[in-house]
Amino acid sequence: MPREKTQAPSPLQSIVAGAAAGGVESLVTLLGASSVSSFRLLTTVIREHGAGVLYTGAGAFCISNASKSGVRFFTFDGVRSRLPKDSNTGKPTKLSNMIAGVAAGIAESVTVVTPGESIKTKIVEDRVGARRFTSTGHVIWSTIQTQGLGGLYRGIVPVTLKQGSNALVRFTSYHAIFDAIEPYFAKVHYGSLTAPVAGALAGVITVYATMPFDTIKTRMQGLSAGSGEQGTLQFLRLIYHESGITGLWKGTTPRLLRLSVSKSYLI
Repeated sequence: MPREKTQAPSPLQSIVAGAAAGGVESLVTLLGASSVSSFRLLTTVIREHGAGVLYTGAGAFCISNASKSGVRFFTFDGVRSRLPKDSNTGKPTKLSNMIAGVAAGIAESVTVVTPGESIKTKIVEDRVGARRFTSTGHVIWSTIQTQGLGGLYRGIVPVTLKQGSNALVRFTSYHAIFDAIEPYFAKVHYGSLTAPVAGALAGVITVYATMPFDTIKTRMQGLSAGSGEQGTLQFLRLIYHESGITGLWKGTTPRLLRLSVSKSYLI
């Protein structure tokens, strides 16, 4: 007997739910989004600048994350609803989840993530260094003055690669893990833990799979990146020359914390 098919969420429901989830994720996990790469560096930053510096750029980050999640959920649900479903369960196939995930990642990177991450990165670096900017608007205006409007979209290639692969790995691994562990948790009467556990494990996989793109993106969008003439491959070579291949995974721990926590309830 086929299972009862669930009704897909409306576009408005996808946008509102995604935006709300993104805002909550930002507030809960902003600490993990900072650029610190070790506990020692974290304590040094707090000692020299105070704990408040860890939440620098929180406004821009929350707005960007809420908008990003709205676009992500809207695109993912919209694309997936038009793709093939399993005839027995009525659920989207694994391939449908994969295609919808990639489409969602590309859509959010082009519309929201690239300019949002660019602004956030500059605010964070400015706060822990010599203060150049007085507000988020000042960051935007200064970037446009020095690099043109395209300066806000610097790093769009690694961002798109990161978000596309991020969504691909996140959604597909989540559903694969969920389906694998659901029978066990149901058997031991802990069914409510299935989604959080699957989300956390999917977050771990996502971080290690996409961290190199995030590292390159951060370097490209930083205040010390220069005029914008260097491209993705140039920064890849620079990071490799400075830190070796492992340098592409620098900062994995805070990002792992953020994504593992956030994906435990956002997928």
